[in-house]
Amino acid sequence: MPTENWWKNAIGYQIYPKSFLDTNGDGIGDLRGIQAKIPYLQKMGIDFVWLSSIFQSPQIDNGYDVVNFTAVDPAYGTLADFEALLTALHEADIRLVLDVSFNDTSSQHPWFEQARTSKSSPFHDYYIWRDPVNSHEPNNWESEFGGSAWAFNELTGEYYYHLFTDAQPDLNWENQRVRKEIYEVIRFWAAKGIDGLRLDNIFNIKKLTTFENVMEPNQAYQNVSGIERYFDELKAVFDETGLMTIAEASSVPMESAAKQIDGQNGIFDMLYQFDHLGSWHSFDMRELGPKRLKSALSNWQNHLGQDSWNALFIEDHDLPRAVSSFGNDGVYRRRSAKAIGLMYFMMKGTPFLYQGQELGMTNAKFQSITDYRDFDSLRYYDVERAAGVDEEQILTVLAKRSRDNARTPMQWNNEKNGGFSKAQPWLPVNTNYPTVNVEDEQNNPYSVLTFYETMIRLKKQTPALSWGKYDLIQAADDHLYVYRRSLNGDQWLVVTNLSSHEVEYDDLKLAPSELIFTNATPDPISDDPILLPWEARLYHLRAKG
Repeated sequence: MPTENWWKNAIGYQIYPKSFLDTNGDGIGDLRGIQAKIPYLQKMGIDFVWLSSIFQSPQIDNGYDVVNFTAVDPAYGTLADFEALLTALHEADIRLVLDVSFNDTSSQHPWFEQARTSKSSPFHDYYIWRDPVNSHEPNNWESEFGGSAWAFNELTGEYYYHLFTDAQPDLNWENQRVRKEIYEVIRFWAAKGIDGLRLDNIFNIKKLTTFENVMEPNQAYQNVSGIERYFDELKAVFDETGLMTIAEASSVPMESAAKQIDGQNGIFDMLYQFDHLGSWHSFDMRELGPKRLKSALSNWQNHLGQDSWNALFIEDHDLPRAVSSFGNDGVYRRRSAKAIGLMYFMMKGTPFLYQGQELGMTNAKFQSITDYRDFDSLRYYDVERAAGVDEEQILTVLAKRSRDNARTPMQWNNEKNGGFSKAQPWLPVNTNYPTVNVEDEQNNPYSVLTFYETMIRLKKQTPALSWGKYDLIQAADDHLYVYRRSLNGDQWLVVTNLSSHEVEYDDLKLAPSELIFTNATPDPISDDPILLPWEARLYHLRAKG
């Protein structure tokens, strides 16, 4: 398979293996389940699959707490199963990208189990340790999951640093031996034949070595000065292995992140940033309005360099479902799912879909805390209850914000458990699976799935939609998101109404155009300035005669 910038005209599909398809009847998705659905991915037009973490793990943070970076977790299968999946994907002309976090390991990783036994252990300096200060934590650094980022280790009388859970001690990237271990992991998977890596939390690997108190939590770990040295070493390994790389850059300033993907001079091939999602990744209930969304997306579209490349996404395994968070998951579920899709899909960058997004899957809206599995959601529940917050109020927040909303099992048909498993699933299936599932979508010419299949073809077949200049129109409008893509005189207009009421857009009358694609079915009116609730249109603008 040719490798020269292949990702720039490709469509990515993220799979959360635990929730995709169970083939051995244990209620947990597996690698063989992914292999069984390759024809589904082919028909959709997917060019590469991004697998969420599949490495051996105690699953405290659902696989991102790794005990062995070169072994597949037994819940998903074996290394032989992985090799069979990779071969089958390549035979179908679909590439494979693995998701990995080199920021930390599991506390059950052999390195940490030896490191914590003694200060003289050869693995002790694989992690970040500090002595107590006045019998307390060494500084005010906070964990992403709340509370102190320091946990006490009785055996050595020290605190170790953990950005996430205390079961995920951070690696000490100052230690050259650690870096060499990581580079060997990359070489291992490259030798297996994978096509790329998505590097989770990669901008967090460098910490403040002064260990001073900070004003803002992320000052201790995010894009800290000196990280460039590690990036340069990583770049050498990426060049050696030929892997495509996607760097997660949560809350990293655009100027800092953009220079890392600056064409030939950059470290990574693509950036995965969250500016456009605002507070969707937390338990903050503030709504993200169209004006804020337009501003964030347009900022990245307009200010990345000509050779820089961005990942386009609206859902992933850490975010609630877009149609529930930003659309209308009631009467306008299908139409808003399509509108949100067209809104971001035609921008400059590589579009990603998250499993079930192509169906318009919604938040699960669990009614009991016993239905949740996500560590952070359970932690939030305990903290809020301890503070005296009403349980119903907490469940309302979780129904809107929990990561488990994205992790419910894939809905394949209207059979028991949505066709995901014949056993009790590890996480309850969304109760709307009888009407929201792949089988029904495939049989409906106006379905969300059919819309995505058509949209994917248009994106890949139209150079202006991949490479063209981006121009935001109607920037101040509270409901419309309108932008133009243009390349060598070929111009396209994307018009989306991101609201549940009709909106007028008079400028449609100003330029001759052809309506190519819309979610208004079955009889759209191409030049009607009134857009229906959640209506989306794609126009090909004709030159004035």
